Amino acid sequence: MLSANRSRRARPASSFLLALLLLSLPAASFAQGQQRGDASLRVEYQYIGTGDFPFDEEVADYWTTDSHVLLLSGDYALSDRWTVYAALPYVQKRFVAEADIPGFTPGDPHNPNTDFVNFQPPDLRFIDDGDYHGGFQDLTVGMRFLAVDGPAWTVSPYFGYGSPTDDYPFYAKAAIGANLWTIPVGVDVTFIPYFSDWYLRGNLAYVFSEQPLDVNVDYWLGYFSAGYWFKPRFSVNVFAAAKYIREGLVLPWDFTDDPTYGQLEDFDNDRWYQHDRLLRHRMLNLGIGFDYFLTERYQVSGTYYKTTWADQTNEVDSAFSIALTRYFGGG
Repeated sequence: MLSANRSRRARPASSFLLALLLLSLPAASFAQGQQRGDASLRVEYQYIGTGDFPFDEEVADYWTTDSHVLLLSGDYALSDRWTVYAALPYVQKRFVAEADIPGFTPGDPHNPNTDFVNFQPPDLRFIDDGDYHGGFQDLTVGMRFLAVDGPAWTVSPYFGYGSPTDDYPFYAKAAIGANLWTIPVGVDVTFIPYFSDWYLRGNLAYVFSEQPLDVNVDYWLGYFSAGYWFKPRFSVNVFAAAKYIREGLVLPWDFTDDPTYGQLEDFDNDRWYQHDRLLRHRMLNLGIGFDYFLTERYQVSGTYYKTTWADQTNEVDSAFSIALTRYFGGG
């Protein structure tokens, strides 16, 4: 036995939330005719609550997590075509145990001090204790090029780089991220039909990721929204956001060949210690949002969304955000 409290089943862990991963996708402005010196600064609060973990036609439903995120982001136009952008989130997250399940400790937390016998984890920090833990997550910086700036269409290819700002723990359901570098390469497209109050936006990125244990965990990130301006300053939109890891590992079969998950030695190794980084996370979120311009310079935005499909990752039960953006005009 690996520990007296450990179950004879593989224990899926918390996902790395799509809301934070979408920070890799730079926000597009509704304004056209970009000028050198145009800039924006955005302060955003997010709450994200997760629940069920679907995997291998099963669902683990004996814990939840709560995350509070304060996100600072902004961009600056170097010219009428080139823009630099950056985003940095501060995250506090906690593991919440559900009712006792036979064979499990309450909620079955990840504890690197007791979950392994022969393998010695390099990081023994235990954060699944029910309290909030966290800090600054990953800093993302990048550049966007305004390739098309027509009256109806804007097309902006971009690339970026994301890097952890701290060596935060990742073996935990309360982990705030995967602690891996990423390189998103994508394109943002906005379409505003002539003489219409409708607008459409699509953003698709392929994210090259650091490969823990030589496992390919590169992934696609996608975002699509359709909105309508009910007033000159107020619009509502519906959106879909998805993450799709192309390869990655699958619970339980990439860890054990035992259909009863009974070979505990299969989980006493580095692969299990890093399973949160290695799993094939896939999910689709649907939501609704609004934008309201208080003035020409200040914009208030908000969203609400939840997961409609997931595999090898936690579903988002409920999430919302509220943000204030300040726009600065160039010369």
